[in-house]
This record gives sequence, C-alpha cells and structure tokens, in this order.
Amino acid sequence: MNILTAFAGDREKLMLEKKGRFYAFVDRNESPMNSMEAILNWDRIGNMDIAEMKKPSQYSLPIKPEKAFLPAVNFRSHSTETSMPDLKEPYFFCKFSNAYLPHKGSVVYPRGVQRLDYEGEMGIIIGKRGKYIEESKAEEYVFGYTIVDDISLRDYQNAGQPPYGKDWVLGKNADTALPMGPWITPRDEFPGFPTTIETKVNGVVVQHGSTEDMIFSIPKLISRLSMVTTLAPGDLITTGTPAGVAEYTTKKYLNPGDEVEISIEGIGTLKHGVVEDPAGTGA
Repeated sequence: MNILTAFAGDREKLMLEKKGRFYAFVDRNESPMNSMEAILNWDRIGNMDIAEMKKPSQYSLPIKPEKAFLPAVNFRSHSTETSMPDLKEPYFFCKFSNAYLPHKGSVVYPRGVQRLDYEGEMGIIIGKRGKYIEESKAEEYVFGYTIVDDISLRDYQNAGQPPYGKDWVLGKNADTALPMGPWITPRDEFPGFPTTIETKVNGVVVQHGSTEDMIFSIPKLISRLSMVTTLAPGDLITTGTPAGVAEYTTKKYLNPGDEVEISIEGIGTLKHGVVEDPAGTGA
C-alpha cells in the first residue's frame, strides 16, 4: 500500500492507497497520525484495522522532509543535452520547505521570470537514521519512493557570476518549486528497477527516460551524502532528471495555465498546475 496525506473534511488525514482504492485507520489511539509516524512504525501497519474511504479531492504533502537533496546532471542524456561532462562524484544542491507543494497543487509563476522549467524526477525517502553509510548497505536506509518536479528558474540559475558559477539557491528555491506526491510507495511495495520517468506538459510528452541512464546510482547518492550529513527518516534525495527540459531543447517553458504530469512506473502520477503569483498582481 502507498502512504499519503489528504484532507477529509477540513482536516488532514493519513491514508493508504492500493489499486485506486483509499483507506484510513480505524483506531485513532493506536494508528499513526502522520506519514513520519507511519515510516517509523511501518512494521506494525499491516496489523492495524483500516476502513475504505472516498478518493480524496485535496492532497497534502506525502512527507515534509527536514532535508531535501537534489543531484545536478545525474542522467547521461541530460548531461549530453547540457553539454556538460560526466561528474566524478555526485554534485548536490538543496531545496527548502517553502518550495514543497502537494499533488494537484499549483506552482506559482514568479514575477519577472521568463524561463520557468520542469524536471521530472524520482524521490527517495529515507527510513532510518544513518551516517557513513556504505553503498552495499544503502538500500537498507530507503523507506520508499515518491515523485517530484524540480521546478527551475533558469533566469536565475544560469545567469551565474564568475567565478562563483550557477546560482543554485535562487534558481531552485522559488516558492512551490518542488511539487511532490501523490504518495510514498514503500520499498517493499515497489516493483523494482529499472523504471521509467515520463513528464507531460498539457498532455504532450516532453521527457521520457529510464533510471538505467543514471550516472550515479541511488546507493551511491545516499552513501556520498552520508559522508558529511546525518540522514534522518523523512529526508528526501532525488535521482536527477532525464533529457528533455526546455532550457536545452526547443520545447516550451512553463507558463500560467499549464498542466504538468510526471509518471513513474511502479509509483503513479504527480500532477500540478502553474498560476500567476497573486503577490505580483496586487492581490
């Protein structure tokens, strides 16, 4: 079963999803209250009573990561389209909590931006605390997987100021610049690798790639980060994105009114819209 958080009436509720059907826990005293509690007590979930519910219309974040790490240029096809050589080690940037956006939410289009870009990616959710993790044991630290869109403001990211390089902070941390969801698929429910990542904008496929194309594997990413950072349950690490982003092709950038869908085989489909920033229209 997949783990998600959605609204039931006017309050958030932890739910489970399986084959298009949705369930909630019956015993409020014994059941987990949020996705973090579910991650920490997953071995007990199977013994808890659940009841079927209606499909939610409004989703919340499947997890609220304390830390979110994203590797730059981690697909060979994306490396080729950017004309960048393969890295010798993973190169990470971070996203902050202001960027988190749930399934079916709307990315806010910042005032003055002209090159708002999509990057469909797989997200890895850490399941237990660890540091100095060996690659051979890294899988043990994975709780499950989700889908993210690494929304990028190329106007800022690629402006650069030599010798300091790209502006990863402003280019990657706009409000709502990390849609994620719709849920977390636990590792023991995931069918396995390789898997495909496909992005559509307004129904048109703009990205289609396989995790076989990754330069650095998921265990490598986890191990590398853990050499300096203690990874904790709920932390998010993404895979990077395959080729097809607008910045390095003839495809269109995102604009208000656009609808984005990112599908990953074995997980599902993340959907989000794009809207004008109310703060930029006098609202």
